[in-house]
Amino acid sequence: MINSDAGQSLFLRLQRLIDQEAKICIPASHLTPRANLYELGMTPYTAIRLLLAIERDFRVEFPRDSLNRRTMATIENIVRGVRAAQFAPAYEWLQAA
Repeated sequence: MINSDAGQSLFLRLQRLIDQEAKICIPASHLTPRANLYELGMTPYTAIRLLLAIERDFRVEFPRDSLNRRTMATIENIVRGVRAAQFAPAYEWLQAA
């Protein structure tokens, strides 16, 4: 899923934010895209901190329906959420037209 240069950059940015906010038991640089962050020690509180940091860093807002444990469980899921949030304003504009 994370094959392109843009995807790799996104992955690296998320690793940095995970190290800063998620407080898991291993460095984010050792994570695979499908590693479960909750199983590695992320709590609901640190998941919210991570979510807010992601929204701030990427200048996006996650849609309300994606604010759940599954979205924040893996880097792969977070990448999907960021990409969906990046395109959401354009999609909403098209729906309103």
